[in-house]
Amino acid sequence: MKRTCSSAVTCLLVGLCLLQCTSANMEVEQGEAHDTAMEAKDYETLYLLFALLLTGAAVIHLTTLPQLQAVPVTVVFFVLGIVFALVAEAGHLESMQGVANSYRSWASIDPHLVLFVFLPPLLFSDAMAVDTHVARRVAGQCLLLAVAGVVMGALATGAVLYHLLPYEWSFVMSLMVGSILCATDPVAVVSLLKDLGASPILTMQIQGESLLNDGTAMVLFNLSYSMVGG
Repeated sequence: MKRTCSSAVTCLLVGLCLLQCTSANMEVEQGEAHDTAMEAKDYETLYLLFALLLTGAAVIHLTTLPQLQAVPVTVVFFVLGIVFALVAEAGHLESMQGVANSYRSWASIDPHLVLFVFLPPLLFSDAMAVDTHVARRVAGQCLLLAVAGVVMGALATGAVLYHLLPYEWSFVMSLMVGSILCATDPVAVVSLLKDLGASPILTMQIQGESLLNDGTAMVLFNLSYSMVGG
């Protein structure tokens, strides 16, 4: 339950930040949002956090009903985050000043803080649930998928972005974006496999790869970022 709630908050925050990441004048907007957020009272930042936790708990409870058990929870969280971001960006939260200030505070948060706060608990909860006996049997396969598989995925994604996107990116720039996209977190897949009673070896292969692929992706990103000139 704790792991699901953590995933809920993460998915909702991803949805909230999606529009910020895709805007052309992101740096200017984030600077203005940060200045406005500093004017908010400290406790107002917690409004959105509690709202996300309550929403996550409500969605998880609703999906326990027989009529909604087939609904993928992570997709619901992501869609809710997108909808909330659209509503907030349209200015419909200004009538609720506390909620609007809380949203601006979270939208202007340092991305490194999100990385260091949310990623370690998710990795720790996954690592604590690992069956060490099965993990030893498939360790080589997990390493192959997490290292060679991620590198191949980043190269393939970078090649697709390089040839299809009309932004005139260099291949190294495309590879940098590909390294961000290639590391997946198959929370929903692993949960579904466990519910269906799939082979523990298959489940461990996917789960083990997801625990290790972030390291490979970060190395690729740092290398490509330094080559771009960051």
